[in-house]
Amino acid sequence: MKRIFIYILFLLLPLVASAQALPFAAADFSAAALAKAGTSAVETSSTAFSAFGNVAAVPYSGLQGDFAAGYSLWQPSSAKTNVLVLGGSYNIRQKIGVALGVTYGMHPGYEIFSDQGTSKGTFSPSDLQIKAGFAWRFLPFLSAGVNLGYASSSLAEGVSYGAFMTDIFLMSKFSDVKVALGVSDLGTAVTSATGLKYALPSALTLGAGYEKVFADVHGIDVSAEADYYFAGAFAASLGAEYIYDEMVSVKAGYRYGGTSVLPSYASVGVGCRFFGVTLDLAYVIPTGKSPMSNTLALSLGYSF
Repeated sequence: MKRIFIYILFLLLPLVASAQALPFAAADFSAAALAKAGTSAVETSSTAFSAFGNVAAVPYSGLQGDFAAGYSLWQPSSAKTNVLVLGGSYNIRQKIGVALGVTYGMHPGYEIFSDQGTSKGTFSPSDLQIKAGFAWRFLPFLSAGVNLGYASSSLAEGVSYGAFMTDIFLMSKFSDVKVALGVSDLGTAVTSATGLKYALPSALTLGAGYEKVFADVHGIDVSAEADYYFAGAFAASLGAEYIYDEMVSVKAGYRYGGTSVLPSYASVGVGCRFFGVTLDLAYVIPTGKSPMSNTLALSLGYSF
């Protein structure tokens, strides 16, 4: 019975996720991004996971290399998914940016049975996402970037599906102001076990940010983001960060999810950087019955 239930759940999943497949492709598993409610479209201070967002931001980063590994306990009250993430970016003379990232999500396992009713062990559903990006700053104030990737999901024994996808962004930076425009998760439709086709969580994104350093040691970074999902949903996020002496940071944000694949949530986080080693922690504040409540993410990295 459990096997049958999971199989039915797999069939209905695209309907539950606003008729969109592979919804995890739209999630922010980076602790630095999650702490600011996912406002990563104009993020330049932490670019290790830009392969999952806007790689066009890499040439504007003050870092040459940024590499990190992270863990997320995603939606512990519902999905209970453990997500591992690896990523890195490299900035070549603030002209060329490259990025690479991998996420692997592990769902709770369930027991499976043969047609005779005997146990065949357990099966653990999983999600995989691999992306690589390239960016070119072809003008001092304008850059373009493209991420190419593949995402797949295995939710039942012998049943899996996947799709190729791409992100395309333009980004501009004038003094302390940053603006980005692009589309994410464009790709081939996904065919379910019933033969029906479902679209990816593709979205048009507009992001803006302002960063400033005062008295040499006090820094602020405020960012906002609006997403229009081609399935018809709208979402908006606002995040803010205070940095002291480029060493310690405090972050907070709020996302209005509407009917999009990512529900509304509020988040907070802290970070520190010491001799190139970075540590970030993010926590989603429980708000009502949101499945995002108590989601936790942390990452450890090295930058230079």
